[in-house]
Amino acid sequence: MSSEIERSNAIKNKVEDLLKFCLTKENTKKRNADMTSYKQECMNKYPEFHERYPTLFFLIIENPSTFPMYRLNELLNIKNLVDNNQISEKNANIALGQKYYNEFVKETVKNLDENK
Repeated sequence: MSSEIERSNAIKNKVEDLLKFCLTKENTKKRNADMTSYKQECMNKYPEFHERYPTLFFLIIENPSTFPMYRLNELLNIKNLVDNNQISEKNANIALGQKYYNEFVKETVKNLDENK
């Protein structure tokens, strides 16, 4: 495994390839029939992807039809900005943290405060 950071388009291509593989009719049947052997087959076919991005790998293969490609594209676009020195990693982290706070947490906190 290389320690070199992969370019966003290479990551996206690998994700799309893995999704295409997982969404075939044959692999959908395998996934539903025997998840363990299906996972092993995926790991054997995509060993570098599995080793390099294990969380992403399993997120994709376990539920390929619901994988949020839009969110990956968003993260890869930000990665491009950081890679091209258009935004600092710190500012990217702050922006993403705020966006995801607003999306996932803010209403819950607001409701908790209102129920006190």
